[in-house]
Amino acid sequence: MAALTRHYCKKWILSHLLLPGLFCLALSAGQAIAAEAPPSPSSADEFLTEIPGFSIDDLDFLARELSVTGMGSDGIPPVYRPVFVRVSDAGLSMDDREPVFVVHYPGGLTRVYPQSIMVWHEIVNDVVPDPNSAAVNYRPGGERAESPGNAYTVTYSPLTGCVTVFKSRAGRYPSTFGNDGRLLNANLTMYDRTSGGIWSQLLAVCLEGPLRGKRLERYPVYWARWGGVRNRYPDAEVLSRSTGYRRNYGRDPYGSYFSEGTYYSDTQIYHQVSRLSDLLPPKTRVLGLEMESIYGALLVDAVRESKVLNQTLGIFKLTAFYDDELDRVRVFDSRLSDGTLLEFRLFENKFRDRNTNSEWNSDGECVYGRLRGTSLKPILAVDAMWFAWYAFHPDTQVLGKGEEPKRRGPDIPY
Repeated sequence: MAALTRHYCKKWILSHLLLPGLFCLALSAGQAIAAEAPPSPSSADEFLTEIPGFSIDDLDFLARELSVTGMGSDGIPPVYRPVFVRVSDAGLSMDDREPVFVVHYPGGLTRVYPQSIMVWHEIVNDVVPDPNSAAVNYRPGGERAESPGNAYTVTYSPLTGCVTVFKSRAGRYPSTFGNDGRLLNANLTMYDRTSGGIWSQLLAVCLEGPLRGKRLERYPVYWARWGGVRNRYPDAEVLSRSTGYRRNYGRDPYGSYFSEGTYYSDTQIYHQVSRLSDLLPPKTRVLGLEMESIYGALLVDAVRESKVLNQTLGIFKLTAFYDDELDRVRVFDSRLSDGTLLEFRLFENKFRDRNTNSEWNSDGECVYGRLRGTSLKPILAVDAMWFAWYAFHPDTQVLGKGEEPKRRGPDIPY
């Protein structure tokens, strides 16, 4: 009788206490997983939206145009935990003429990514401190650990000279990015580790995967010269050569921007592109502009020569300033917030607007005169070689040169 009583007691405890508790625990875990899980391929329709200038057919065409290079996924390894050094330390191994990519992050942090490192990795998954948080955490060994909420992906495609920075989110979810190994119009393609989608670097568009048609949010980055950057931003942080990989960071596998006859200056294009233009030499450096589905290509050399350039792109009035010290070009909206249209000139080696003769700097800030304290709205531009920008945007307007592009290749809209 006692044994039978013990049996039913165990059965009652199992059915009334343990099983409901286990069920609730499993339900809670399932809800948590569902809340945190990335979108599955079955949810593609939720994200399948047409973006300006791109139809679903266009995206299908672009996906078919992806060319295999023989490099597998991450054959060119991205950097996932970048280390940064002080400007004074970085300068020990850098030439003053060396090109670098400069990003001014929120909170006043400036980081510099040398082209000599980026050419070997193409993608750096970076995390910057949260400017709204005073807390600083450290990993074992004293290495600074940043908050995961401010992640950015810095990318460079050596074959197309394209430099872009994105906020590291694939759709609604944070993600890091890797090198897909394939090319589109000779330009870098990436994959995100959250959904597995394939993204075009120059277009910032997902070509394949559950996020197809979604765009990455670009963030400004500037091509500049190390000597000027070192002097202008002495407190900046510079990407270290301590990447975790053994590479000859003193040698560029594609040649040199300082020498003639290398990949960066010749006319050879080694990978498939959908169309070409005879208007400019293919490796001409341009700043690609996108203004409400109107595309423009600003000639960097034209701005470098004139120092300031007033241009029109569609209905938009733009001004480009050249910074001699940094060897940098920035583009701004020529209209002030109140609608006043300004036109700029170079007078006694200073930027002045013709309206009030106020003096401006290359960052679009009025530093002297009636408009002192006023700032122009910056326009996000994409550094790229002419052939690559044109291959994606054949209807582009060339700024700094009067002729329209002459096409070679099929007229396929995308």
